[in-house]
Amino acid sequence: MVSHWLPASERDPEGCELLTQSICRAADLSLPPYRHAFVPSEQLGDSWIGRLEVRDSDGQRQPALDLELEIYGAAADPSLQLSWCDDDSRPLLWQGRHPVWMDGTSGQSCARPDDGVPLETLARRLRAELVQG
Repeated sequence: MVSHWLPASERDPEGCELLTQSICRAADLSLPPYRHAFVPSEQLGDSWIGRLEVRDSDGQRQPALDLELEIYGAAADPSLQLSWCDDDSRPLLWQGRHPVWMDGTSGQSCARPDDGVPLETLARRLRAELVQG
């Protein structure tokens, strides 16, 4: 795994801002009509973890739609994990080269949920922006 391919806040605040903007832009495009803000909880050189906070078109928070995003792996082959913050039992999406849905409780592979297509779109969009090579 390549170290420090993602910006870390203490070393690269400008890079962190650019990545945050990319994450929010991808979420806004993939999950309309909502607007998104990314609130990082952990930023290391090989992983980022945070919450995508959702607002409706009137600016009202929609916490039931918030997503946890984890980015990790290597610059040439990053992985993403997306899960709903409000319910740990809902399926989560792991996106590498292909999407894999997993049961939120058991971690076993499962079918894509009915509302999963927009999350797959978001994951593909983010991964495409992250791939370095």
